[in-house]
Amino acid sequence: MTAEQHVDDVREIFWNACRDGELRLQRCCDCEKWQFYARYLCRHCGSRDLEWAPAAGSAEVHTFSIVNRAEGIFAELTPYAVAIVQLAEGPTMMTNIVGTDAAPLDVTQVRIGLAVRIHFVERDGQVLPLFTPDKTSA
Repeated sequence: MTAEQHVDDVREIFWNACRDGELRLQRCCDCEKWQFYARYLCRHCGSRDLEWAPAAGSAEVHTFSIVNRAEGIFAELTPYAVAIVQLAEGPTMMTNIVGTDAAPLDVTQVRIGLAVRIHFVERDGQVLPLFTPDKTSA
């Protein structure tokens, strides 16, 4: 039995992995499908036999919206891209498309089908799984 099996809240496993710089998802041992967000049962077949496995960290923008006006702490981030990405393993995830220090994001370049890769960012003490354009696939 792994340490992950002793955690009462399956979300904790996901967030602990993010803090360690790793994207981990659940995979069903019965139907072999991946799922996100974490659950206690497989969303595809209902099995309880789930395992945590490292994800590739690559995805494609499925849909997005550019936020140009915001209030409070989000105002300083504008304009920013909110997106649903489809992970290489199949599940979708809501996230932000961001730039890096080396390659700032031009939000006008975000488009459906854009290849992106995982980029962990710490905000307010929490490490978030965000995505940045994948320059290697261009």
